[in-house]
Amino acid sequence: EKSVYYFAGIDGARFKRPVGPGDQMIIKSSLIRSMRGVFKFGATIEVDGLLAAEAELMCTMKSVP
Repeated sequence: EKSVYYFAGIDGARFKRPVGPGDQMIIKSSLIRSMRGVFKFGATIEVDGLLAAEAELMCTMKSVP
C-alpha cells in the first residue's frame, strides 16, 4: 500500500531573520499530534545555527492503490 501526503495548512508562522541565496537551511520538525488522518508538526528553520523561521504545519495522508 502506498500513501500520498497533502499539505493542509500552516499556523503561527514567524520569520525571525532573512535568508538569502546560498544560505543552507536546516529544517527540523516533530510530530505534535495525529488525529483522524490529519497530522500537525512543529517545525523550525535554522541558518548558521540561528533561528530563521518557525511554524506549525498540517498535512493529511491518503492511501492510494
